[in-house]
Amino acid sequence: MRGSLQLVQRPALLFMMIAMPLLCSWFLLDLMKGGAVEGVPVAIVNLDNSSMSRAIERNLSAMQGVNIKRHYASHGDAMKALQRGDIHGFFLIPERMQELTLGGRSPMVSYYINYAYFTPSSSQYKGFKAVSMLTNGAIAKTMLDAVGLISEQSIAATLQPILTHVHGINNPWTNYGYYLNMSFIPCLLALFVMLTTTTTIGSEFKQATSLEWINVAGGSVIVATLGKLLPQTVIFIAVGWMTQALMFNSYGIPLHCDPWTMMGAMVLFVLANQAFALFVICFVPNYRKASTLCTLLGMMSFSFCGFSLPAESMYPIFNSMSYVMPMRHFFLISVDQALNGIDIYYSRIHFAALIGYLVLPIPLLLRLRHNCVKPLYVP
Repeated sequence: MRGSLQLVQRPALLFMMIAMPLLCSWFLLDLMKGGAVEGVPVAIVNLDNSSMSRAIERNLSAMQGVNIKRHYASHGDAMKALQRGDIHGFFLIPERMQELTLGGRSPMVSYYINYAYFTPSSSQYKGFKAVSMLTNGAIAKTMLDAVGLISEQSIAATLQPILTHVHGINNPWTNYGYYLNMSFIPCLLALFVMLTTTTTIGSEFKQATSLEWINVAGGSVIVATLGKLLPQTVIFIAVGWMTQALMFNSYGIPLHCDPWTMMGAMVLFVLANQAFALFVICFVPNYRKASTLCTLLGMMSFSFCGFSLPAESMYPIFNSMSYVMPMRHFFLISVDQALNGIDIYYSRIHFAALIGYLVLPIPLLLRLRHNCVKPLYVP
């Protein structure tokens, strides 16, 4: 009752629990609904103006990942535009490229990329590199054709001795949104869960009402904690299911498992983050310190849980740290179940880990009761 009353009396908490996760989810999903990054604005500096350089321009224009917005007459002009942010990169064709190429020498083609924006930069890098490789192959084919001693089939085998067929499993569209939103949205939800938990319990210490809180629960710290957190649990589970409905139904993220599997994982995920935050507030019975620690650990989840860089490629200490947070286990469940659709048996360890977090704060509940009965708040 006290937990529900506290939520009603503090609209900011309800806004953080309901409106913020849904607004952030909608924003991220709508932002990346287009899938792979396309049409990154780039420029070209053609100092050769030959038929070969014009063919390179046409090939670059045909690339889906880049969009030639500007043509500059010099390297300096293009570099200034790149520094101003007018373009994200430019492709430089040197002087006398065709002449040097046909003369058997090796002119150097350069491209400059602003890596301050990683995703569009990766897209334009792939486009620039593909054009460079195509140009090298075309030049080699032209030279071999000019010799006239090698058949077309032999030329093709020389330039590309091994043919490759790429099959993208479970995300053949290479849609960044599918991968990123399945990690960022739950991570934001986890952050809101932990902050709300530490705020509602830590405020009892801050406002010197912790003794009253325990007395209302009949002296039982378990009853007091459940009364405080259960209303939040119900709300966060409902919000979590709504974010999953947005991802899998409204925005078409693949779901290759039973929907109840992911819904059950969301229930455990919310409970695990509440338990983790409760463990922190039991260990550090200070509102400011506990909320700061939960914020720090929640933000570190974006880096350490394997979203941008696989945890297996990190240093061993950071790889081990990634498994401390519930987000890492929920992320692996999402990948294995929703994207890959493998048997739930292979995700049993991560389900067990989420359940294990529920036991984490139990040994410290007596410490929490002691701090409530004899509060010592340090601002």
